[in-house]
Amino acid sequence: MSVDEDQLISWAKAPSETEETKCQHTVKRITDAIRSKFGYDVSIFLQGSYKNRTNVRLDSDVDIVVRHDGYYFPDDAFLPDQAKKAFWANFKTSDYTFSKFKDEIQGCLEEEFANGEIERKNKCIKVLENSQRVNADVVPCFILERMKDAVTVGEKGIALIADSGGRISSFPEQHYDNGVGKNDSTEKRYKSLVRIVKNVRNQLIDDEAIGEEEMPSFNLECLVWNVPDSHFMKDSFWASTRAVIAKIYNDMMDLQKARDYAEVNDLKWLFRWRPKITPEQAKMFMQKAWDFIGYED
Repeated sequence: MSVDEDQLISWAKAPSETEETKCQHTVKRITDAIRSKFGYDVSIFLQGSYKNRTNVRLDSDVDIVVRHDGYYFPDDAFLPDQAKKAFWANFKTSDYTFSKFKDEIQGCLEEEFANGEIERKNKCIKVLENSQRVNADVVPCFILERMKDAVTVGEKGIALIADSGGRISSFPEQHYDNGVGKNDSTEKRYKSLVRIVKNVRNQLIDDEAIGEEEMPSFNLECLVWNVPDSHFMKDSFWASTRAVIAKIYNDMMDLQKARDYAEVNDLKWLFRWRPKITPEQAKMFMQKAWDFIGYED
């Protein structure tokens, strides 16, 4: 086989203590700067691969959510028409816009960091790395309230308005909890397998076998999460990795099975609405990952 067990064991591990220290330093400095301006009107917490402990060495940036707790976006997608009418009849808009909030977060970070260290992105404010810190995506957002009926909130998440337009929503707390649950039920193998497959992805990118955007890290984590626990419980990382890759590949050949794949939060479908990748793209990636891992002698 082209990738041996020792290499997979190395890839399964979380980043080094040096990377961890730099991440913690980054989070503290940004948190202190934002807290000094907004106090406790905002909640500041982590999301993404660093928070979920599925990050790898080349994937060690941090995503820092800054959620203003005084404002929210409603989600009426699951309400019947009559309930939607009743909800919007009682809804009151706010003069404080999301764009103003993002502008204020940007201004706060520009005061804290040197000129040229801050970049405004479509969905976040990026703080650039240096010798003491890693790259950080600071994500301003409001609360998202997914309505169960016209007056009852079913699930809470976060939402933002991209500079390019359109609302983007996610459920980072549910994602974290479900990832922990999956890791526990697989005897701590789930997150290790995610890191292995992410390292395979990075190697394929380095080898120019795939483009960087062909398989986003988030989607890869979600694909692995949908695999039944038994596939993780083989007698080696090599066997488990092959089993997980094969399961996803086979499921992507059956569009009905692919349609049932969910994000790790288990509140959004992975392929049904404006997907970042298609089942065909996922299948092609898994084929390349399978070939990269290699075959038994």
